[in-house]
Amino acid sequence: MKKKALTLTLAASVVALAACSSGDNEKIVTSKDLGDITASDFNEMSKKLTGPFVLKQMLTEKVLADKYEVTKEEIDEAFAPIKEQYGDELNAALASSGLTAEGFKESLRVQLLQEKALMEHAVSEDEVKKIYEQGKEELNGRHILVEDEETAKKAIKEIKDGASFADVAKKYSTDPGSKDKGGELGWFSQGTMLESFNDAAYDLELNTLSEPVASDFGFHVIEITDRREVKDYPKFEKKEKEIREGLVQKMGQTGEAQMVLDEVVGKLIKEANFKTEDPLLKEALKLYAQDEEPAADEAEDDKEQPKEEPKEEKSDKK
Repeated sequence: MKKKALTLTLAASVVALAACSSGDNEKIVTSKDLGDITASDFNEMSKKLTGPFVLKQMLTEKVLADKYEVTKEEIDEAFAPIKEQYGDELNAALASSGLTAEGFKESLRVQLLQEKALMEHAVSEDEVKKIYEQGKEELNGRHILVEDEETAKKAIKEIKDGASFADVAKKYSTDPGSKDKGGELGWFSQGTMLESFNDAAYDLELNTLSEPVASDFGFHVIEITDRREVKDYPKFEKKEKEIREGLVQKMGQTGEAQMVLDEVVGKLIKEANFKTEDPLLKEALKLYAQDEEPAADEAEDDKEQPKEEPKEEKSDKK
């Protein structure tokens, strides 16, 4: 999509409700005892409470839609499994959340825009290629899981001193699924193990012990005993999108995705030169645009101050 320069003057009524736009002094709630609430009162309070949030949503959609394109086919593809899940009850389910099918598809469009931004900015080429290369092989291995690094090193030493891996696994391992089998895991593929375990296993030479590998469960001693190629493994061009989507999904589970997205959107907002004269929204705009330029007085303070000449210390020697 061709990149266009964006300039938007944000009106102070960015969050004013359509129902209240007929006149600022129109009374929308009346009370003889407590006084009236006008459309102007309502809009002002709405802006104070939700203005910055709504502004951020609008700016995010604006800058991402300018940089990325989401097709009708992509939206329909994302909508299909939801439609299949709910069947005839879909419209009722959407209505209970105050949505229509078209409104929900619009939210999917924004979500797909965000995913495209993340796939471009948050996922490195090296990570994608690493996962692709690992996926070409399946590994057959075994491991010993222990609570601390010291025990893991003790297990490694005993094996190197001549004890069998199986005996040491039965002696030390805390993994109930493999302990009695001498630590045997059988065949496994890329992504089926914890990330730290997965990467360590794929980096190992055959029949070589790993150093202690930390995970959420403790420390692992790993040995890979065999490798085999995955038959009919797709070419990189066929797998790349799937790998990127998987990495973005994993980031979403940890909260990292939102931090990266905020950073990307902030830079795009700053480049787009959005403007507003509304004081409240102006502060929000500075925040979202990552306006980190130092103020004039701060810049002045940062100027290099004259250096004092070091005072010569008097010697005690006579």
